[in-house]
Amino acid sequence: MVLTIKKSNMNIIKHKNFFVGLSALLMVVSVVIISIFGFNLSVDFKGGSVYEIAYTKNVPNAGMVKDATQNVGIKNAVIQQVGEKNFVIKTTGVNENVKLNLKKELTFNDKFEFTEEREKTIGPAVSKELVKKSLFAILFVSMAIVFFIGYVFSGVSKPVRSFKYGIVAVVALIHDILIPTAVFSILGSFMVDFQIDVLFVTALLAILGFSVNDTIVVFDRIRENIKNTKEDKVKGKRFQNIVGHSLDETIVRSINTSITTLVVLLALFFIGGDVLKPFALVLAVGTVAGTYSSIFFASPLLVLIEKYQKEPKVDPKKEEKEKKKEATDEQIQEALRKIQSGEEKF
Repeated sequence: MVLTIKKSNMNIIKHKNFFVGLSALLMVVSVVIISIFGFNLSVDFKGGSVYEIAYTKNVPNAGMVKDATQNVGIKNAVIQQVGEKNFVIKTTGVNENVKLNLKKELTFNDKFEFTEEREKTIGPAVSKELVKKSLFAILFVSMAIVFFIGYVFSGVSKPVRSFKYGIVAVVALIHDILIPTAVFSILGSFMVDFQIDVLFVTALLAILGFSVNDTIVVFDRIRENIKNTKEDKVKGKRFQNIVGHSLDETIVRSINTSITTLVVLLALFFIGGDVLKPFALVLAVGTVAGTYSSIFFASPLLVLIEKYQKEPKVDPKKEEKEKKKEATDEQIQEALRKIQSGEEKF
């Protein structure tokens, strides 16, 4: 089957400079925001204590528990209600006297009884190790993606080398994780509950997987369309039309998948409880950023790379040999066609 590529009806590739510039601007703004506001790190990354208590009969609300922590001098405690009766309290820099006062305060003058479910203290050494492991996980995933895409796309090295597909995908992934990280940087500066914790890193890794899947779907369609085109040399306007056509074929699928995912994440955010709200928000922002980058950033960036890359030097002898081989293959195919149609016989 020979694919006939028509000019894309969409203006995404036509306005590639605008979309790539917008994505670059979003990345720069995200870095600036992170530099200004910093991170509101949880006890997972800066050390501290985690308490979980379960009330037996009467249950106070989260606001009352928050007030109890402030009454004993704990200003930045994170209160998360788990289920109907359990509360998780995360705090830093608490000594034994403060712990005892907190336990008394949480009874609210003996009106509420509770049992201690767990108590965990995370030291500075453990928190530094978590930081290292988190950064390593993100770096490892990014490098694995480059090598995987480079290997899968090794059959299509023209007009863009296969490893460049991987590099473009990773640049898009950086875009996808910078934006939700910047959002959390702002939220963490004003709301103590939005902290960078292990669950946040888990959400970033999930975003990496979701986003690269979306990007690979588009790239794979580009690869197939390049293979099926009947022209020998695919470059310039021809390559742009193939990329645009591939986007036309995949954009509805990408948007529908993202909308379905967003519906679930928004439901999780609004009715999933305090513990899951930050996690759902990170995934929701990352899903939007990932869908945008796979359609409006990765593919236009691929076209720009093809446009400005240097033409590789071609060995005249090798080129002549390839032309003779192609001519021979065409003659064989033509002969087989005539035999099958009955025009010629052995």
